[in-house]
Amino acid sequence: MALNLSYKEKTLYASLAVELVVYGPYFVLHRQNSVGKVAGMIIAIIVLQIALQSIIAALTRNRVTDERDRLIEQRGYRAGYLTIASLMVLGLAMLWFHAAAGNLYMDGRMMGLHFLSVFFGMLVIADITKTATQIAAYRRAL
Repeated sequence: MALNLSYKEKTLYASLAVELVVYGPYFVLHRQNSVGKVAGMIIAIIVLQIALQSIIAALTRNRVTDERDRLIEQRGYRAGYLTIASLMVLGLAMLWFHAAAGNLYMDGRMMGLHFLSVFFGMLVIADITKTATQIAAYRRAL
């Protein structure tokens, strides 16, 4: 059964695939993170997204968007925003509890890298939530 996907759906699936391929190893190998790996991952995301989105644009003839596409995009951004806002509150609360309990033993460099990883992870989760919500909305026909 061949799926007849719109241009926006194709771009969303490509975006989700790139995010999972690049972000997956980053979080699985969390203990080996460095600022260089984060920068490399961001560069990889940019290059892969440009390549895949260019291929999809070149192969797709009908790139018209309508009101439904805008509503689905809005729904996805709302889900992503709620995700990041919730994770930020949760993360700050956990930081406060750990600091209040005296369980936060890290030197300055490790503390900075830890916060980079945690807050970057929150952004990644919110972005994947946004994309997955948009894909689900297309599959359910809004």
